[in-house]
Amino acid sequence: MNQSRTAQSGVALLLALVFIALMSALVFAFLFEMQVDASFAQNQGADFEALLAARSAVVQGIQILAEQYADVQDTGMPPADSEVDGSQWALGVPFEPLNDATMHASIDDEYGKINLNALILYDNGAPEPNEPLIQALRDFFAERSDSAYDPVDAILDWIDYEDGDAAEPDGAESDYYLSLETPYPCKNGPMDSIEELLLIKGITPELYFGNAEEKSGSLPQEPLSEYLTVHGDWQGRVNVNTAREEVITAVIAGYTGTADPALGQQIYQEARVAPMENASQLRPYIPMADGGQRKGRVPDRNTGEAPEGVATDQEFRRAQRLQANDSVDEMFRYNSSVFRIRGDGKVDDVLVRVEAFVFREPYDPREIEEPLSSLGLQYQQEFTDAPRQLFRILDWKVVQ
Repeated sequence: MNQSRTAQSGVALLLALVFIALMSALVFAFLFEMQVDASFAQNQGADFEALLAARSAVVQGIQILAEQYADVQDTGMPPADSEVDGSQWALGVPFEPLNDATMHASIDDEYGKINLNALILYDNGAPEPNEPLIQALRDFFAERSDSAYDPVDAILDWIDYEDGDAAEPDGAESDYYLSLETPYPCKNGPMDSIEELLLIKGITPELYFGNAEEKSGSLPQEPLSEYLTVHGDWQGRVNVNTAREEVITAVIAGYTGTADPALGQQIYQEARVAPMENASQLRPYIPMADGGQRKGRVPDRNTGEAPEGVATDQEFRRAQRLQANDSVDEMFRYNSSVFRIRGDGKVDDVLVRVEAFVFREPYDPREIEEPLSSLGLQYQQEFTDAPRQLFRILDWKVVQ
């Protein structure tokens, strides 16, 4: 009898222990779930606060650019957007508190980069390759990578409007992209974002993102988004006051055939001592495209006149200076219209970034006269009648 009671007591104790263990597990699971839910709700609130701060930082960045533009208008100074001008717009928005978050913004000039969408220009609707800029891009990639593969042909095939034409020698059309494990068609049109490069044949993540431990020349590699853009000058000109050394070197090489990193570095440094405002300031640094020095004929010592149809040295030098300035203006410009603003918002361990591309002073009649002339009269009038606005958002995205 005692043994039976002892056995029953043992079973009851075991069941009690199992019950307690199960209840403990359930309570622990419940408490853990409550903690996760609470953390999730808190993080959702943190995400919202961080996003609000990031957007506010972008707005403050736009305000900085507006004030810089107003200063130029008030002073009547030639417009020159530089990272060292008095407004200090390139410093962006300093770290500032906003409610429970901290915000900050950086501002970069997209016109200081090589515009991929300007590799092909359109003359009365007919596509024409922008050969000097194409060569500049080839020189840029040749300096950046030790690979023998040149991705420029593939970029050209990606942005042209013809899918049925023959691919460039090292390029690719839709038949290549549709044969991939994850198929997709060739874009055959202007690029919407610089990240599209990662879809193009030969643009590997390593090539796109770069490696800070490796160097292009004497400089660390940064992502291609710091050198290339899809929101640049529509003719392919680069703002010499904000361009990086590698970009300046590549542009000069593309237009003149002279690749000189030391020259690119010199111009970069000079532009950061005092912003350049016109071609005459930049011209002394640029080598002649033909690499030669032509001479005119001196005037006749008796009549003081040059032979008919032959320019004097003075006349030729003047014409050469004008032609040189024109060629410099084909390569470079001195102000900008498009800026990238990266607004960051941070709450505890939550960081949200809003990246916006803003177009300041959306159109300049002097710059759009040529493309506008190819439109019909009705569209010209509609464009002319469109209200002016100081800023327009070209593209934006949230990065978390």
